[in-house]
Amino acid sequence: MRIGTIRPVYVDSFPKALEDGVLYISRQFSTACHRCCCGCGAKIVTPIRRTEYSLTDVRGRVSLYPSIGNWNHPCRSHYVIRNGQVLAAGAMRQTEINAGRASDEAEKQAYFSKPEESWCTAVLSWIRGRFL
Repeated sequence: MRIGTIRPVYVDSFPKALEDGVLYISRQFSTACHRCCCGCGAKIVTPIRRTEYSLTDVRGRVSLYPSIGNWNHPCRSHYVIRNGQVLAAGAMRQTEINAGRASDEAEKQAYFSKPEESWCTAVLSWIRGRFL
């Protein structure tokens, strides 16, 4: 049975048995998990990191960005979680999935290849831009 709404539950560790319609969120591990909203029951894990997923919780209405694409599960479901609502997203062809994965990997490579800028370097750059 498809899941239409999802609510957040904050946990230290994920329970062995996941409940339908619950997004379990571990702040300690920066990860969320839930049962697939198509109803197949697969455990879906979403890492909450700049290069993976972002999570917002406004008064108990959670959103995950980007969409959940369960391409490694038999159901291959695709949906969006916005403001506690589960919205079905269109099916994707394998070429679209591959292009999305390549784009995600390129973004990660770009993010992790940036040298860390120290606060001192940032301040000096700002001063140069404003006064020099």
